[in-house]
This record gives sequence, C-alpha cells and structure tokens, in this order.
Amino acid sequence: MSFHANQPHGGGPPNMAQNFNAMLQRSMQDPGQLEAPMDIPGRPNSSIGYGGVYSATPPPQHGPNVLGGARGPPPQQILPLDLPPQAFLTSAMLLDMVDKKVDILLRDEKEYIGILRSYDQFANLVLTECYERIAARNPDATPSSDPSIPRWLIHDVKLPGIMTIRGENVTICATVDLDREESPRGATFADVDQVRTLAASQKAEKKETDGRKAKVLRQAGIEPGFGMQA
Repeated sequence: MSFHANQPHGGGPPNMAQNFNAMLQRSMQDPGQLEAPMDIPGRPNSSIGYGGVYSATPPPQHGPNVLGGARGPPPQQILPLDLPPQAFLTSAMLLDMVDKKVDILLRDEKEYIGILRSYDQFANLVLTECYERIAARNPDATPSSDPSIPRWLIHDVKLPGIMTIRGENVTICATVDLDREESPRGATFADVDQVRTLAASQKAEKKETDGRKAKVLRQAGIEPGFGMQA
C-alpha cells in the first residue's frame, strides 16, 4: 500500500491549505497594501453570501436603532400652533363661543339665550344671564298676507341663577349677532301673556294632530317617530 504525504484527510477540499496561507499573508500586510480579493474559478462571487450582506448599503434609519428592537418611527410632522376654527369638528368647536352670547335650541323646541361660560367634552353647557325665548306663530300672518308682517311673536323670560343644559338635549348652538339682536328677522316682540296663550293653544293643536297621524301610521303597521313630547 502506497502512502502520499500530501493526500488530504477528512474529506476537506484539496486547496484548503493554499487558501489558508493566502489569508495568513493578507492579514500580515498593512491596510494600505491590501489587494483586491481575486475570484477563484469554480467558486461563487465573494459579493454573494456574507460578503454581500456586510458590504451592502444599509437602509436609511429614521431614528436610533436599538439592538434587538424594531426600526424607530418616522419623524412626525409638526403642526402649527394656531389652528383655524375649521380644525375642530367635535365639542371643541365651542371653544370660540366661550364668554359670548349664544342661542341654544333643544330637542323639545325650547330655546335659551345666554352667555356661555363653560362646557365639557359631552357638550354640557353652563349659561349665565340666561333667558328663555317663548315663540308662537302670529295669527295675523297667513301665506297670502303681506311679507312684511312678522311670522312669529316672541318674548324673552329672564331666568334666575345659572342655567345648565345637558349636551344630549342640544340641537343647535350658535352665537348671537349683537347688531341685529333687538330686531330679529321674521319675528317681533309681544306681551308675555299673549305669547304664552298662543303658544299653549298651538302646542295643544299640534299634539292632537300628531296623535291622529300616529294612529293612522300604527294602523298601517308603521311606528311613528320617537319625538320628545313636553
């Protein structure tokens, strides 16, 4: 049996010793004398595998990357401090109405006018110097009458103390035009007894009419609307 001293053992590649010697020589050279690695025939390019991963350009980092953590969030856009009133779409719209005279219409058709002093996220309102506006249709105004005749008779009743209104009852809340407050369009001020009498009779008539409509709707299998009845 013949023995070859250079015969590789363990199944390693035949040129492993040459590659090791080349690596040892490159490590002993100065950094400025390093030569570009040469591709060995029969082997894949050195840019593939680990070499390609380490030499690739890293993705842009938006923030400091913590070891073992995810990439940081992108930089947030800085909004201006002074936002227009249109930017508030919820109860924050009332911010511009604080300490102003407002007109509030409730779901049961009651109307209150006062100075808005406070509110919360549920649109619960606190009013001072509050008045309740009583309104009734003018019996002298008909569809064929002169348009200059006011359609409504109104009277403001002073309420003592502070008025608190729950937000779930609010239908409309708007500021009052102080220049036209004394002469509202389509309405005129009248005596309180006259307005109360007309409002009570018109309310009773409306209740009777709504009752007849609801009866007809129930006979047809339709449930009438769930309006608030005073």
